Amino acid sequence: MPRYYFNLKKREGTLLDPDGTDLPDEAAARKHALQVMRELMHNAHVRTRAWRLAVMDQDRNPCFELLFASHDGSMAHFTPELRSSIEMVCRRQASLTDTIVDVRATMLQLRGTLARSDGRPYVAAENGRECG
Repeated sequence: MPRYYFNLKKREGTLLDPDGTDLPDEAAARKHALQVMRELMHNAHVRTRAWRLAVMDQDRNPCFELLFASHDGSMAHFTPELRSSIEMVCRRQASLTDTIVDVRATMLQLRGTLARSDGRPYVAAENGRECG
């Protein structure tokens, strides 16, 4: 049975799923991801709307990513236009977060490259992994 990893992406960074979950297929992984999202959103809908759950396969290759705002039942009473606007803002906020994370990683790699070129030791890590 294949293993799937469910990484939580939020403003503060990505929380990696170290263990994963054995599920029969990607459809079961999607169903599991939706259940995890519902549990995480419970009583915290507004705070979690820009969060995403990135699902990876057993080789840690991306399968799909779900935006919490797209599955937030607390917005059911909103007009479709307002709900769409909120989802768009949350999607853009999530994209901006990804960009900021990428820029930070690039800066760490650049610092490492510059330190090595000066003959100085330099090790940087993010999410427990070496950068640069």
